[in-house]
Formats: sequence, structure tokens, C-alpha cells
Amino acid sequence: MTGVRRRTAVAAVLVTAAVALLGGCGSGGHGGGADHRPSVAAGAPTGPAASGGSSTSDSSEAPGSAADGPKVPDDQLTPPGGGSFSTKDKKYLSGRVPKGDDPVAVLEGGQEVCERLTRTSAIDPAASASAIVTGDISRSGATAAVRTLCPDQRYVLDAAARGFADGSFAVAAAPVAGRSVAPGRYQAPAVSPSCTWRVTGAHGKTLASGSTGTAAKAVLTVPATAETVTSSGCYAWLPPLAAPARSATASPTPSGGTS
Repeated sequence: MTGVRRRTAVAAVLVTAAVALLGGCGSGGHGGGADHRPSVAAGAPTGPAASGGSSTSDSSEAPGSAADGPKVPDDQLTPPGGGSFSTKDKKYLSGRVPKGDDPVAVLEGGQEVCERLTRTSAIDPAASASAIVTGDISRSGATAAVRTLCPDQRYVLDAAARGFADGSFAVAAAPVAGRSVAPGRYQAPAVSPSCTWRVTGAHGKTLASGSTGTAAKAVLTVPATAETVTSSGCYAWLPPLAAPARSATASPTPSGGTS
């Protein structure tokens, strides 16, 4: 569809700044797709057309998270080669490893999601959050990984939860991620030349509208009186986002997670 092609082109622009770091983060894990390198994200981002929000199933979904069927009991979660998982790793794996699957591969998938978020946000936090908003990294996969494996990326996850992709959304004081939008100020950090937006109120009255033309970014304010926000070619809208002060914590390494 046209919306998908448009968003694909803009996604390529958004991830270009992170190519140098992300290109070296592939680790051979099974993060739900053949590769997590930016060439995949830029060339073929997944998710719906610009008509109602981001997808929750895509190439960066951590394995096991969406699989049906029986799972390996927690007391049987051990690396195939012996040893044991750390408490943190076992918490991530709990209820996520289908019987017959390698728990190390499942863990590595979550670690790869964390590495992608961590390495991208070190350059551009907005690019990291935008990948979740549009479904390039699934919201459920990112949530599971961030909560247990890389909690320092929680600010990215929180921004993505308040952001929205191209499409048409209702405005609500208590928004639901991917379905409605809260009043406030938003920025689209990487847009196409055809990026346009419109905010409407009662009876379809236009409260704000705009387009970017040659601008690299777009900003819109959604007033409390708004009822609907619609955009096209803008890729992802995010609330104000700033990285918190970081401690000297190493990013997760997909080495099998044994201790």
C-alpha cells in the first residue's frame, strides 16, 4: 500500500544515523527474525499502513513471547550445556520458552532487543522510541525485554507508549497506546517531504494543521478540546524525550546468560 511504502522510506531516513553502531550488534541470536541490523529495519519495516497505529508483531519480537502451547517450567530452565541462568535472566525466561526450544536462544532474542534499543538510544533516543511506535520493534517484545533485561531503557519505552504512528487517532485524557492520543506537544523526529497533519475538534473543525515540506522535523500541539489527530508521511510522533543521567552500566551481551 502507499502508506507502507511512504513509511518505509521515512524509516530509512530515521535509522541512517544509527547504522554505524547497529551494524555490529548482530549476535546470532533468535530475536524473532533473520537479522536485527538496520538494513532490515530500513529496507522492510513491518506494521500496518497509516490508518490506525503500530503493529505489535514484527521482526524484533523476542522469541517465545507470542508462542502458544506449553512452556518449559521455571524449575527446568537451564542452559543445554550446563550451568544456570542468573535470577534476572530466569525472570525474563519465565513463561516464555516453548517446550523443545533452547532457552539460551530465547534469552539472546531479548538481549538483542535490548542491544538495539541501547545502541540506538545512545545516538538518538527518539529513533529508538520511534522503532517501537511503528512496530519495527514490537511493543510487547520491547516491554518484556526492558522490564527485566535493560531497565535503563524504560524512558524510551515510556516515550513510545505515549507516542503514535501515522494514521487517525481519537484524543483521550487517558490514552491507550496504539489507539488514542493524549493532549500535549509532540514532535516527529524524522519525516518525509510529504508529512502532513491535522487536529480536529467538535464537528470536524480544524484546530491545527501543517506540513513539513523540506523540514527535517515536525511539531504539533494537541489541545484538550481536540477530538481527532490525523497524520501521513510523518512516521512517528513522540512526546518530549530526553535521556536520563546514566550510570556506568554495560549493555546486555547475548552470551548465553549463564552464571
